[in-house]
Amino acid sequence: MTTDKKVLLLIGSPKGENSTSASLGNYLISKLEEFGMKTEKAFIHRLVYREEKIQNLFRMIDNADLIILTFPLYVDSLPAPVIKAMELIKEEKDKLKSQKSQNFIAICNSGFPEPSQSTVALQICRIFSKDCGFVWKGGVALGGGAAINGTPLQEKGGMVRNVIKGLDIIAHALKEGKDIPQAAIDLFSKKFIPSAIYKTFGNLGWKLQARRYGAKKKLKDKPYSL
Repeated sequence: MTTDKKVLLLIGSPKGENSTSASLGNYLISKLEEFGMKTEKAFIHRLVYREEKIQNLFRMIDNADLIILTFPLYVDSLPAPVIKAMELIKEEKDKLKSQKSQNFIAICNSGFPEPSQSTVALQICRIFSKDCGFVWKGGVALGGGAAINGTPLQEKGGMVRNVIKGLDIIAHALKEGKDIPQAAIDLFSKKFIPSAIYKTFGNLGWKLQARRYGAKKKLKDKPYSL
């Protein structure tokens, strides 16, 4: 892939710029910009509910040589606005002006410590890419993404060093039009917080939220059990 190619970053988190999805995507496109690529960024939840915004989404898709989708895992799948965007793009794809080859990758992050939880979501992305005629260049999954929580990766220090190394490798591969290498997948998905510590703080977070909303004594309720 030559350096005059256009890159579109689609951020699928409703949290927008203050999301882990944005942190991961922003770092990757910053590396691609260093290679001279032109980048554009958009937040999916702002583009799928009004006709003029939907047309803007189609324009950006049409102009892109490389599409990067970053999103959080929602119930083993993708957030509703991302699914809606996929449906809209699939319906419109045959009508778009562009007949050029367009590459597509997906970056999924989840609150679970195990990256394997994102396998189904990435398979959905692969099938979507194929159905739309994009060239699937691969997907990567990050567990424990809540620990990043929208902070720029450069500010997280050594904790995310493998995430950064993985994204650096991905950037170099995309520059050359290549698939995401297995080495990048392995580095990116390495746990950067021990599972026991992550679960401890995760449980503490739930309890603090429950206390805030007066639901501390309801955490073990089973309203739908027989």
